Amino acid sequence: MGVKKHYIEFRNALSKGDTKKATEEFEKAFNEAFLWYQQKLSNNEKFDLNNEEELFAVVTLFDNMIGFWREGLIDEGIAFAESMVDLIDEPKLKEMFKGFSLGMQSGLDVDTFIKEYVDLSKVDSEYPMFLCNFKEKIKELIKEWSFNVCLNFKAKSKWGFN
Repeated sequence: MGVKKHYIEFRNALSKGDTKKATEEFEKAFNEAFLWYQQKLSNNEKFDLNNEEELFAVVTLFDNMIGFWREGLIDEGIAFAESMVDLIDEPKLKEMFKGFSLGMQSGLDVDTFIKEYVDLSKVDSEYPMFLCNFKEKIKELIKEWSFNVCLNFKAKSKWGFN
């Protein structure tokens, strides 16, 4: 079985409340997706989102990133999200990973971030399996985060930038 088949089995098991099977299937999907991830990193390649196996590898990896966040593994989630930005050419998904990275960096919990900044009323026609539509409010978070980074840089700067 491939990543796609395991991922679909995972989702089906979840919808039926079969957490044991869901966990087993997600583990299988993740193991295969992680092999794709390692290959792309090693070969300095991008995921081919026209290839269903690679697309579902990205879906599985996205779910895993959310899992990192949910479990409080923020540094791991941020590093993963930022590496995915470099492994994808699709601007919409690059922005999605950047947005989720920003949410983790801002100290929000995943549920608050999704409720406040992700537009759940829109299902993307091209990528319906991703939460890639943000509310306008995300601009405020970007501005706030950028401002704080600049302040932090100035405070730590030995060069005295103003």
